[in-house]
Amino acid sequence: MNGPGMTMNDIDSKPSSSTSSTTATTARRWLAADPDAATRTATEALLATGGDALEAAFGSRLQFGTAGIRGTLGPGPGHLNRLLIRYVTAGLADYLLARVPNARERGVVVGHDARIGSPEFAAESVAVLTGAGFLVFNCPPESPTPLMAFALLQHGAAAAIVVTASHNPPEYNGFKVYWENGAQIIPPHDHGIALAIDAVIASGRDIPLGADVGTAITPGDAYLAAVTAQAARIPLPAGSPTVRVTYTPLHGVGAGLCEPAMTAEGAEVTTVAAQRTPDGRFPTVRFPNPEEAGAMDMADRTALDTGAQLIIANDPDADRLAAGVVTPTGIRRFTGDELGALFADALLEARGREKNLAERAFVGRSLVSSELLTAIAGYYGADGIETLTGFKWLWNSALDLIATGRTYVFAYEEALGYSVGPVARDKDGIGAAATLIRIARQKPLIDRLYAIYARHGYYGTRQKSVSDASNGGLARLTARVSAIAAAPPATLSGLPVARVRDFTVPQDGLPATEGVGLWLADGTRVLVRPSGTEPKIKIYIQVVQPWTGPETEAATRFRIDALEAEVVALLKS
Repeated sequence: MNGPGMTMNDIDSKPSSSTSSTTATTARRWLAADPDAATRTATEALLATGGDALEAAFGSRLQFGTAGIRGTLGPGPGHLNRLLIRYVTAGLADYLLARVPNARERGVVVGHDARIGSPEFAAESVAVLTGAGFLVFNCPPESPTPLMAFALLQHGAAAAIVVTASHNPPEYNGFKVYWENGAQIIPPHDHGIALAIDAVIASGRDIPLGADVGTAITPGDAYLAAVTAQAARIPLPAGSPTVRVTYTPLHGVGAGLCEPAMTAEGAEVTTVAAQRTPDGRFPTVRFPNPEEAGAMDMADRTALDTGAQLIIANDPDADRLAAGVVTPTGIRRFTGDELGALFADALLEARGREKNLAERAFVGRSLVSSELLTAIAGYYGADGIETLTGFKWLWNSALDLIATGRTYVFAYEEALGYSVGPVARDKDGIGAAATLIRIARQKPLIDRLYAIYARHGYYGTRQKSVSDASNGGLARLTARVSAIAAAPPATLSGLPVARVRDFTVPQDGLPATEGVGLWLADGTRVLVRPSGTEPKIKIYIQVVQPWTGPETEAATRFRIDALEAEVVALLKS
């Protein structure tokens, strides 16, 4: 391509405070370099009309950050499009050449989901990489995210690129990067790649595009074999029954691998027909996230119609897992923390039957996930580790421990992310589904969950968001979090606040992050942290109660309701 002729003054990393004529100049320069007819047409229309939409597209630039870059589709550096993907890939290529020995020869795995623009963005990445002399391993079209993480390790590649926006609405897409160790990137690599992207744009240099489309790879069979071996750690009693499962990929890319993975473990799978085919428009759901109310309604109806015992859902790129069971009184959905407890208990119980346990085992959770995991780990003689939110932290921390001779068993975060073994060094909704089938065949999931509560007490958890979309809303909410950390309340829910943890201060081996934690005398915990990207504060509540039976769940909900109302009022005061 011809050099873009842009500098960092033309495409700032922050909202532009310059005149509309400067923004228009940026737009015209972007238009001259844009290889995509649709976004060129959109840019011409914005130049004709001007206003806020032009400023949103060309007055700022999406920034490379948490494991990659993500944003809404559209023209200009303020949205995701082919030209921005070209710059981002060129920056990544430069960084790999500077930091990873033999990066060109080791190559990069590239794959994509079924979202709008995903095939085109992946092709753009391949063209940039091959133009820079890289070997490229091309995963099959419409592949799940964990498959690319697996393929990176399988081929010993220098990195992997996954074009996906996970469970975001249809107008989003993204570019996710895995490092040579198989895990998502963390500092200093994310910062280094961001600087390399800045340098590419600032230089105005030509970005050569290769004609080579890369080497096609088909890692699916090897991945399924590894997932099956991973699930086999859960022993099955003789005569274990099959499990009737209703499954939905929510219009995503999970069905092709998740269905055979579950079937291999003894599931009779009925997939929601209207949601099986990948479709980046997500026509039957308002929000393609199994955490959201209504997202699994079609799966619930299918389960009741077909006599299913278990309901399983993946999110659109199949790295998350949601599950529920059909009971005589209706459908019982498991929270992310409950599934985390079920996985940890079954996997650690199984490990307890294995020989040669000289290495100390560990399980991991994000700091906003339930502390029940630590209690379960201790019961089985293992350790529970805590990291910042996100699997990039969980798996990079795990690799540090593995390097010292420790044994990884399991990690999770409450937002439906589970890594049930080392097949993929990230959350893996397909591997988790296969293992969950084995656990469900071993004993009913509700029975196991209630046994966990009988042993350790009931840990009731809930996430709540408080939003302020007005001008300066995020700053005001963040200020309230800081104020709570500086002057915490003496009591909550009528009990003394026994411990305060200001997460902006590095401690317990964790880097600094925004947020504050409050622990009450009875073990109740409240964590509050700003979203960072949205005008939203997230509240995570954990209430611990003695277990007297299923009625404990309902009684604890009233306590959580009252505590939630009190914390929301505190944030808004």
